[in-house]
Amino acid sequence: MKLRGPMMNRRALIRRSALLIGTILSAQAATGCTPAPQELLAAERNESGGIRLLIAPCPDFKMGGISVFVDDATAPKAKWALMRESDANTPSQINLFSPPEGYKVNTATLTELQPSTPYSAVIRGSIGSDPLTGYADFSLEKIDKLSPGKVLVGPHGGKVVSRKGFLKSPPSACKK
Repeated sequence: MKLRGPMMNRRALIRRSALLIGTILSAQAATGCTPAPQELLAAERNESGGIRLLIAPCPDFKMGGISVFVDDATAPKAKWALMRESDANTPSQINLFSPPEGYKVNTATLTELQPSTPYSAVIRGSIGSDPLTGYADFSLEKIDKLSPGKVLVGPHGGKVVSRKGFLKSPPSACKK
């Protein structure tokens, strides 16, 4: 039995709509339309006036290294990087230019921070065999504008969040 007329057009429309909806849902799944995880790394001013990097609580995270570099393509390349030695624990904070116990300086072409210069900090590590990376962009000016109890997190200029909130719960990537 062949259908003709309005009934055939309606079924064709339903099939096309279903195909379009399936395509949209597949594209969303492929591009990961889920909320971004909480940041893993934050920057703040420490008590002595230097910069401190905070690592969000992540019980099974094993830090392999951390790098801080000038984030300006027109500036000379400068970098300060740490590497984990043997079975060192992941620290909860790192004062810039002062390696925590169990870590060694791998690169030290960046020895001090300059005003009006953008910097990026990148932490690399893993949870089991799954790699995990975090970023925090900052400048001295952005750090100096922070209210008490606030920290900078995230790439692309960073965003300001509560220090207490940052340290309160693990990023979603850390939860099993």
